[in-house]
Amino acid sequence: MIVRWITVLFVSLFLFFFAPFSLLQASIFDEQTHVSADLFVVENSPEKGLVAAVHMTMEPGWHVYWQNPGEAGMPVAIKWELPEGFKALPLEFPAPERFDAGGVTGFGYKDEVVLFSRIVPEEGPTDRSVDRVTFPLKAKLSWLSCKEVCIPGSVSLSLYPDKVDAVLQELADTFVRRVPRSMESPDGGLAVERIGHGKSESGRYLEIVFAGPAATGLKDFFPLFPEKSFKLDGITLTDGRVRVPLLEDDLPEEIEGVVVTETASYVVRGMVDRQSETIAVSAVSGSLFLMLFFAFFGGMLLNVMPCVLPVLGLKVFSLIGPDTSESGRKTGRIQSMVFAAGVLFSFWVLAGFVWILQDMGAQIGWGFQFQSPAFVMFIALVVFAFGLNLFGLFEFDAPVVSGRVGKAANRHGSFGAFVSGVLATTLATPCTAPFLGTALGFAFAQPSWVVFLFFTVIALGMAFPYVILAWHPSWLKFLPKPGHWMYIFKQLMGFVLVGVVVWLASILNAQTGGDGVLRLFILLLILSFALWFFGNIAGHGASFRKKFVTWSIGLLAVVGAFFFLMPDETAVKGNAGAGGTERSGNHVDTNGLVWLDFSPVLLETLIQEKKTIFLEFTADWCLTCKVLEASVLSNRSVSDALQRPGVAAVKADWTTRDDAITALLQRFGRSGVPLFVIIPEGDMERAIVLPEVVTVEMLLSALREIQA
Repeated sequence: MIVRWITVLFVSLFLFFFAPFSLLQASIFDEQTHVSADLFVVENSPEKGLVAAVHMTMEPGWHVYWQNPGEAGMPVAIKWELPEGFKALPLEFPAPERFDAGGVTGFGYKDEVVLFSRIVPEEGPTDRSVDRVTFPLKAKLSWLSCKEVCIPGSVSLSLYPDKVDAVLQELADTFVRRVPRSMESPDGGLAVERIGHGKSESGRYLEIVFAGPAATGLKDFFPLFPEKSFKLDGITLTDGRVRVPLLEDDLPEEIEGVVVTETASYVVRGMVDRQSETIAVSAVSGSLFLMLFFAFFGGMLLNVMPCVLPVLGLKVFSLIGPDTSESGRKTGRIQSMVFAAGVLFSFWVLAGFVWILQDMGAQIGWGFQFQSPAFVMFIALVVFAFGLNLFGLFEFDAPVVSGRVGKAANRHGSFGAFVSGVLATTLATPCTAPFLGTALGFAFAQPSWVVFLFFTVIALGMAFPYVILAWHPSWLKFLPKPGHWMYIFKQLMGFVLVGVVVWLASILNAQTGGDGVLRLFILLLILSFALWFFGNIAGHGASFRKKFVTWSIGLLAVVGAFFFLMPDETAVKGNAGAGGTERSGNHVDTNGLVWLDFSPVLLETLIQEKKTIFLEFTADWCLTCKVLEASVLSNRSVSDALQRPGVAAVKADWTTRDDAITALLQRFGRSGVPLFVIIPEGDMERAIVLPEVVTVEMLLSALREIQA
């Protein structure tokens, strides 16, 4: 650390004493500045004025400095000789790179860079362009170039009005895209949610929390103001947060800087919330345990959500079982553990996908896989196969497993129990149960290992009731004794699963239109024939070889048909794509309530108009959403309350992937649907987030409270 600060002090003294003589040194080192520069016109229009490009090329290993050079250095500067009535705005710098030389952190550019200087009239005439007769314009450019040593340099340049060739224009366009844009830009890619502070063992720091589609892809942060207040080598970026350590304990009033994402860079500017201090480590641990409890309890409640009820019926059926002997109870216990293993396996697979997609910068949430038409088609095939099994068309078997393990699996029905666990998990993911939404909203904002931990706890909570009942069958005495009714019940559950397939087909229709549904029906026909063929050719009593060959042929046929008929993910139906592009339009429900389709532009407009906004986050694949729409939102009293003057009802449809909706869900501390949010008079700070399960009275009470 001492060596580091001696280096900083030495470089600073060098610049202090020698910078005034930069003109002399430039002439002395005319052939040794290692930097060449020129000017050319990018644009000269009545709307934007004159935009001049400052093109600088550095020899290999040399670099020049950004507007905040870092711990040492001097920024590039330009001084114009302009005609009367014109002025030059501050230089526009593209996002820089980070340098570390001798323990000193600096910000700047190597190889090549284009800066931009905008010249406009001092007054505000309609025509802001510069007349050709005033050219050439003269300017003096100065810089500090460094490698092992630092050499100040400057040059006098002239700007001519003629347009440059296509190569230089393309180069300018490349660096224009690197110039930091405003957070209020139309793309809505990033927003500052909070600027707080905290204290760790190494000292005090500022913490900037971001929201928006680009929040998970933060690459670097370069502070601008206050310029000499931060430890530049200690800046960290994780999970949509930037931590900037302070050199001293005194908190600045505000902070300004540039944050770089996977696709763009943004100007960050805001006041520091002195009341918003990061919670101490012990308190964080406490909240983590509370959220883990919510995750476990929410996982248990998933078993009674509409999405999982078909599989729940099958589980109750298997728990009753015709065999009440000790051997039968032992079989039930084994199957309960295998079912739990299937649930755990499925949640771990989901957690793995979450890790991969988050590392790729994608905005995702609970139930994200149902936004893929290919996944919807796949799960429809699995559910339909289960239904045909319950109708007796074929029996689950494990022909490819041999030996002692295979015999045990066949004897105890472990294969079916494991697949049941996988299916239960798959059907559970469109739903968020009470407590689960809060826990998942917390988890998706944490590091990857926390996401994995939460998914594991949710899986344990979901499997817990079934395992407990299997190990304590006496608790099921209230259920009727085994008999012929079980056979009827099994077939009725088959019809329930067929109903689930119809629901999945409706989701596919919303995503891809009739073409996707037709493809699904063709696949179901192929699957039905393959399973019928297997049930008749390789049923009970068939040899292992016959089962293996039959299974292989049927599986290859179904898989091949699936990939041939799989819908194109890029042709998803709807008005919003992966980037959350703008939707427009509205629809009227049966009570005459006008629902506006969500878009970032619409939301911003309603906020500026200070309207009270009722936001419904929903999806066609969310059964709980449909239940709430039928039982709560269709209520006449609710419709009347939402039709009052100054109230706007907005529907955010998450059926297909929409990063803007995902970011807004995360802003409200949730990761899935359903979700109701009320924004009083367009004030996001006062937004009321309602529970996952809402009654008519709860919603009306919240609306009355706001209006009062």
